[in-house]
Amino acid sequence: MNKNILKKILLVVLIIVLVVFVYIIIDKAYTRKLQENMKDPNWLMKNVDITEDFAIGSNVLSVNKLNDIDIYSDAYRTVIDEKINNLKDNENYTLDNPLLIYNAYGTNSSSINIYFNTDEESYLKYTIDCDDKDIKNYSKVLYNGEDNNLAKTHEYQITGLVAGEKQDVTLELYDKDNNEIDSKKITVFMPESTVDIKLDVTNGESTSELEDGLYALLGHDKNFNSNIYLYDNDGILRSEIPLNSYRSDRIIWIDGNMLYSYTDRKFALVDRLGKVIKTYKIDGYYMHHDFIYDDNNNLIILANKDGADTIEDRVITLNLDTGETNEIINMQDFAKDFYDTAVAPEDGNTYGGDELDWVHLNSLSLNGTDIVLSSREFSTIFCISNFYNNPTLKYVIGDPTIYEGTSLESYALEKQGDFISQAGQHTITYQIDDTLGTGRYYLIMFNNNYAGSRTRPDFNWDPFVGAGDYNNGDASKYYKYLVDENNKTFTLVDSFDLDYSSIVSSVEQLSENLVSSSGKDNSFSEFDSNHVLIRKFDYSSKKYAYRVFKYNFNNYWYY
Repeated sequence: MNKNILKKILLVVLIIVLVVFVYIIIDKAYTRKLQENMKDPNWLMKNVDITEDFAIGSNVLSVNKLNDIDIYSDAYRTVIDEKINNLKDNENYTLDNPLLIYNAYGTNSSSINIYFNTDEESYLKYTIDCDDKDIKNYSKVLYNGEDNNLAKTHEYQITGLVAGEKQDVTLELYDKDNNEIDSKKITVFMPESTVDIKLDVTNGESTSELEDGLYALLGHDKNFNSNIYLYDNDGILRSEIPLNSYRSDRIIWIDGNMLYSYTDRKFALVDRLGKVIKTYKIDGYYMHHDFIYDDNNNLIILANKDGADTIEDRVITLNLDTGETNEIINMQDFAKDFYDTAVAPEDGNTYGGDELDWVHLNSLSLNGTDIVLSSREFSTIFCISNFYNNPTLKYVIGDPTIYEGTSLESYALEKQGDFISQAGQHTITYQIDDTLGTGRYYLIMFNNNYAGSRTRPDFNWDPFVGAGDYNNGDASKYYKYLVDENNKTFTLVDSFDLDYSSIVSSVEQLSENLVSSSGKDNSFSEFDSNHVLIRKFDYSSKKYAYRVFKYNFNNYWYY
């Protein structure tokens, strides 16, 4: 090759390297400066505006800000709240001329906040009518925070607006005697979403009514599109709650506010208007799979410890009063011989790391000071008592072959009846029935019926007749066990087939119906009290959704 040509090539390569290096330096400096600015209320006051947005609708305001600004930060929520309060103070808004702000606090991208005053106490009902007539009208009475739902100062978050659609919103004001006293219609257009607006819906044979509420699709594509997506009973996307970098495993209600995780270390408490009241952070750990709330203002969280050589084997508490993080359970204390005999897979754990995922806890449920934990890795349910102060193993539930010759053998409840034990189960949940007497209760679960244990390649799956593999299986199952602590037994008292999902799944008992999610099947369903399908919903996904729970949002958005 000619030396001059070689020199030119080397020069070009050098220039490219220098450009990339300079870009990296500038990008890091920009990011660092932006992070500093996002904590500076003065900078935010200058760089966040609320202005009219004709793309959304006439007389509708919208928040203008950089996309990188964290809506969950203390500084941002202080600034945006001040700007909204200034707007509210500038004029006496009425229903005929209300203050309308699209996605006011950034926590619901299918919402418009409305603010106005009335001379007499009243309540507000709204109806959403889309131009697409295949989308049914959505009508709700809004909740204003008062027990009787009557007020003169009206502040609401109108939810249920459909992404990518032009729609009329009819507002109807009623007095205490339910007489309509005023009305107004506004026309809005919602921005597009990145997920399905309409799900594929299949009606089952049951003629029972679906429970009122919205299905929360949690962990859509696991972490790739991790927002919370809320679908109505017709499979229409009605709300989208943006998260930062991690899915939320459920929604929890605390004193009329909504709590969910928005990163794998942080939670947000959000009021009915979408305002972030407070955020909470885990110290020294990061979450996975599940969290629940107790009676002492603690979150109880399945967590990984920073820097540990194992994952998915610990339980922590986060106290919402003090912000203190405490580890309360390390599963090595209860199944040490299972840990000692676990084999690290050559290709690492399912997340691509080299930490040992030897027990793989995936759900938890509380009954007083007893906690049940689900281990997918060896298809076992653990019950641990006095878990706050002196965690003590109470019993384990699983096929008896799992525990033969191990430290858990003496803790295993005896199986009563001829049935196949759960395999790779999820969402173990207490179901208390006072008629059963002390020491007896139900445990319900999504029995994945999955024969998989990556750290126990010699696991004997022979007793699990009909269990599937990661990609294929005949059916998963709903299981309901009667646990009798007095006689140390467990009995399968109810079961039926569900769409097969080797992993990622859930069941939830509502007042009458049952909601299930089969993540690997990209579907969720609602069944009546006799387990007959009412309706099934299929969604698009690159991978799967983690789980689906249903919430009615009463005394929050709706009355």
